[in-house]
Amino acid sequence: MANLFIIELGFGIGTKSIMPQVLKEEVRNRLVAAASDIFYKSGFADARLSDIARQAGVSTSLVYSYFKNKESLFEAVISTLPMDFEEMAREEEALRDGSPLDKYQAVTEERINVILEHHREFVLLMDKSHGTAYEGAKDDFIESVRAHIERELEMDGKGPFPALLPHVLACNFVEGLLEVARHYENAAQAQELLALIVGCYYEGVNSL
Repeated sequence: MANLFIIELGFGIGTKSIMPQVLKEEVRNRLVAAASDIFYKSGFADARLSDIARQAGVSTSLVYSYFKNKESLFEAVISTLPMDFEEMAREEEALRDGSPLDKYQAVTEERINVILEHHREFVLLMDKSHGTAYEGAKDDFIESVRAHIERELEMDGKGPFPALLPHVLACNFVEGLLEVARHYENAAQAQELLALIVGCYYEGVNSL
């Protein structure tokens, strides 16, 4: 208790900045949490900094002490999302043994489940980022999946297929993943749904 009392009053060498720093971090965390809620309800374009500040319990002017603008606050919200599909795709393609489903389960399944643990940030990035530098994220993700499917089909010597097929399959995969994220209840439910969706998806590919 004595040590806490010293820190709180700012006595002693090196203690004066401890409480302000702790408070700054706590306020920043409140702002990010409030922004996550408001962006999720309204989308980036319609979200107002005044509403975020009100929910965080601070003044609107104080927001600018922590974030340059609304987009930098959006970036802070989605920054915890671990997503690099290109890396996953290349690692899958490097495996020459096993079916597409086997390779997905070996390389990608665990990472997709981690993305779903950040389901709110994933939905924000894919669905609610209009007006930010990330508003094309969903199209970029679909294109990345499309290119991956196309490369896999070429390497496996399958086809020829209509040129639109990889795009349609990619749209189905991304939209299925997003539906799990949008309706996320808990990790167990999400993992079960994802396993069923992916099983159907890859078995469909195998049947071509």
